[in-house]
Amino acid sequence: MTTSMKDIESIDLILRGMPGAPLVTHQFSDKAKRQIREKHAKKAKKAKEQRDPEAEFLAARYVDAQGRECAPITAIKKSFITAATAMDNLTKVALRQAIFARPTGAPAAMLVPIELHDGTPAVGVLQEDAVTIGMGTRGLAYRPSYAEWQLRVTVEYSTRLVSREQLIALAGHAGWGVGICEGRPEKTSALGWGRFGVEVAS
Repeated sequence: MTTSMKDIESIDLILRGMPGAPLVTHQFSDKAKRQIREKHAKKAKKAKEQRDPEAEFLAARYVDAQGRECAPITAIKKSFITAATAMDNLTKVALRQAIFARPTGAPAAMLVPIELHDGTPAVGVLQEDAVTIGMGTRGLAYRPSYAEWQLRVTVEYSTRLVSREQLIALAGHAGWGVGICEGRPEKTSALGWGRFGVEVAS
């Protein structure tokens, strides 16, 4: 089946964080990448450096070229695709080909600015959490947390594969039962973070 441009429509959505469901992001830092490269290169292990919670928190943020704190657009599409399992007549495979998400008002981009509910830029605060690392080892993570948040996204979709009504319902289920980023409901930790309501932007 061939999809032409006339079959492509778009919808602007506001994904607004639910009360008590903070958005917690965790960018893969340059330091972590360097450590993995050194391990693969079988370089001698260095003595563990003293941890700097503030530096780890700052490195865990997603920041765009304008200096705005953001969330990865891939997390949103993954959330929608995971939610397809709860929908009739929709499959993950078909949905991967049926939708494309991007920040509203921008061309394809990997980051979506995080806003407060009034539309102003959100600024994360340092959050310390106990996390499991590897085979049952416990440690601490220092990450940015946004108690109040929203994301403005535009979803382009093929009307031959998914309808507007299905897409809105899908987004609603993604927000309620899947969530985005760290501690989301679909993860083993199931902390209930990253849950959102959906508003169709006018």
